[in-house]
This record gives sequence, structure tokens and C-alpha cells, in this order.
Amino acid sequence: MVILARMAIPTKIGRYEIKSELGRGGMATVYCAFDPRFDREVAIKVLPREMMHDPQFRARFEREIKMVAGLEHLSIVPVYDVGDEDGQPYFVMRYMTGGSLSDLIAQGRISVEDTARIVEKIAKGLNYAHKKGIIHRDLKPDNILFDENGEPFISDFGVAKLTESTGNLTGSGVIGTPAYMSPEQAQGIEIDGRSDVYGLGVIIYQMLSGQQPYNADTPMGVVVKHITEPVPDILSMVPSLPLDMDEIIKLSMAKDKNKRYATAIDLAKALNKIAFGNEGNFTSVSNTGIRFNKTPAQSARARTGLVVAGIIFVVAVIGFFLLRNQLFAPPIEPTLTPAPTASPTEIPTATTIPTLVPATESIASALPFAPACAAEIVIPTPVVKETNKSCVKKIPYTALSIPEGAKFESLNPEFSCAIETTSNGRSIISCTSPKSFSYQLKVCVPPLVVSADAGKCDQGAAFDSANQCCVAAPPDAGCTIVKVDLRACQ
Repeated sequence: MVILARMAIPTKIGRYEIKSELGRGGMATVYCAFDPRFDREVAIKVLPREMMHDPQFRARFEREIKMVAGLEHLSIVPVYDVGDEDGQPYFVMRYMTGGSLSDLIAQGRISVEDTARIVEKIAKGLNYAHKKGIIHRDLKPDNILFDENGEPFISDFGVAKLTESTGNLTGSGVIGTPAYMSPEQAQGIEIDGRSDVYGLGVIIYQMLSGQQPYNADTPMGVVVKHITEPVPDILSMVPSLPLDMDEIIKLSMAKDKNKRYATAIDLAKALNKIAFGNEGNFTSVSNTGIRFNKTPAQSARARTGLVVAGIIFVVAVIGFFLLRNQLFAPPIEPTLTPAPTASPTEIPTATTIPTLVPATESIASALPFAPACAAEIVIPTPVVKETNKSCVKKIPYTALSIPEGAKFESLNPEFSCAIETTSNGRSIISCTSPKSFSYQLKVCVPPLVVSADAGKCDQGAAFDSANQCCVAAPPDAGCTIVKVDLRACQ
């Protein structure tokens, strides 16, 4: 079948039946199609026919696209097929029904936590490709697609490299898209995986702020800004972001690639540390994107071992409490039962001899049900972080992040705070005072004891469910006092 004119939608490409056009750009056109052989929907990307004018391009296209098709990772859109129709090259990918990251950004700014979750998976895919010597070169929100479950995938690996020799910096995406292009790529300098790290940094900036870091009247103007202008301060765009977020943006978008994060994984770990307080798990998936599964025999042995361990644990717990009752129960005091008084004519018999009768009165143990916790186990204090400072009409404000549901109290009469927003287990409060000074704020998250654990500990102690013990709970347990400095407004 012959591909029709540029603006017309073909009815068929190879064996694939075209259903609709998904998108069109200067670099390629993407169609939704049906694959009758496997009875499934696919996405077909058709490259411009003029690219085939280069006599070496066909061989290069086939070599490079097959290499990309060999990328098998849970974070990369798989390529199913490669071919050409009447001299026009195309390749077939999984059809992603969840839209693109561009669509998600268009709905509004994305939270730090959701940004970290998306970036973690994208970083794993990038790191896998980089280890295989493949650089994306055109990483942007349009090339991050979601499946029906909302999981992100990278698409279009290697396409920018394929088309690199056919165009120039026109903004058409021939060797990358100007808004996301690293300075070295824009200058034609040799690039490595850190160029994709730069693009990922630009994407993070856009996800968190809703805007691209650089804007100009022309694509070339944007490219020049990426090369020459300092990395913009994201906190000036979104003051409520954590202070450390500015450092992440500046390190990922450093003009000198030697000053950037060495890998996308390093960037994702730093972002996770801000979002969740830890670097995340980057070891559960292998370099091939396939999870390691145990053999049936290994699984059976593991299950048997768990059952045996569980039985031993239960027996040990029962033995502990039985032994404790024997050791700590009060000794049984014998009671003396006097013999009945005999008349003068009666001769005492053996039945009138005093006998020892054990006491039958039950005595409640004075000890609590749960043992005392070790000295190093204490009730944790809430984590309070200052996110930013600002001035509004010459009145100083500071924003702090506290646990959701935490109680807060100003210890200074002129200092007041109020909740601004709550999401993902944290609340942002803003505090102010007419005077620039250092103030004290008390933040408390009292220990929570469920009804099933009530009564397991003495008064003045709380039950620690994690360690199954009683921990001291003084009046200020679970509280911390932080110093808040309000700076002067000019």
C-alpha cells in the first residue's frame, strides 16, 4: 500500500490497520492502529520520507532501531516491529492508553511525592539504557507515557540520534527539543547519559512549577538560554516547596555536566530523600527489567522455614508468660483452720487435728501485661522542617512542614501560625509576627494507643506496638519545640 499525502491519514501501513492519528510533529507522525495478527491495538510512529534521501540512512535506521527494540525494561515502552512502507520508515510500539506526562502537567502542578514516584521509575529506565550505551537525546514530557494503571514509561529511545544528521536546530525536534536540550547537546559537543539527566531535571522543574525554566520568542532563543543563563530559582516560582528542592534542580541542570548528578538514579535518590525521607528501593528490579523469581523448591523451603520459625516463636512467647507467672506470682500463704471445740467427754481424734488448707482467693498481679521497653526505645518527636521564608506587604512569614494531624502551639503571644495545606501525610503551616525575632513553636504528635492495647501498661506509659512493650510517656511525650526565626522585610 502507498502512504498518502502528508496531511492524509492512511488506511493501512504494512499489516496494521490505521484507526486514528494520535499526534503529528516535524519529526514524525503517530497513529493508533490495529494488529490483526495479535488482535491488539498498537501505536505506529512514521518518520518523514525525506529522511530516506541519505543513502546510508536506511542501514543506520535498521541498525539503531533494532538496538532500541532490544531494550527490555519495565520503564521503557516496548517496540514490537520495524519496517518501511513505500520508502517511509516506521516502527510499532505498545499502545499506551493513559496519556502523556504533558497531559498530566496541563492539569496543574504535580506534588513533590508524585513527582518523585514518576521520576524514580523513569530514572531506572534511563540508567538501564545508559548502561547499554544508548542515550535518549529527546527526553521530554511528550515522550513519557502512562499505561492504563498510571505507570510511566519512556518512549522514542534513540530516535533523535537516528535523525541527528538530517537537520539542524530548528525547533522541530530533529536532534532534540530546545526546551529540554542540554547545553552540550545544543552546542554539538559529544554527549553521554548526563545529557538525559539534564533533560530530566528540566522535566522535574516543569512538573513542580507548571512552567518550563526558560522561555524565548524563538526556539534558538531558548537554546541560547540553556547555554548561557543561570538555572532559575524554583523557590521563587513555588515558595511552598522544600528548600532542598532548589539544590536538586541546580545540580541536575548544571551547565557543566561534570557538576551534575552522575546518573539518573542519583537524581531520583535525592528527590526521594526530600519526598519520603529515604532514597527508595533501586535493587528490587534487575538490569533487564525482570524481577528475580525463586524456583518452586526454593519457595517451598522458604515457606516451610517460616512456618517452623512461627511455631518456635509462639511456643517461646507462651513459655515466657508461664515462667513469668511462676516467678512473679505472690507466694501462697497457708491458712490455719482450727479444729472444732471438743466437749469434755470427747476424746480428740485424728480428724480434730489442725490441717493446712491452701488459700483459694485469687490475687491480681500488680505488674502490667506488657514488659517495659528497653532504655533506647522512646516515643519519637515529630519532624518539623522549614520550607521557605517570604515577605508579604512587608510582613515576614515562614512556612514549616509538620506531620498531618500534629498539634502546634505558639509559645510567644505575638507569634501566630495557621495551616495552609495538607497532603501526603504532611501539613504546611505559615507563621508570622509583626516583629522580626526568634520565636518558639511547640509541635506535638501524642502516642496513639488503640483500644485493644489499652490497659497493657501502667499509668504514665504507652504501649509501643512495634516493639510490644511499654514506653515511658511523660506529659510532653511526642512533642518538640522548634525555634523559628523571622527575618526582616526590606
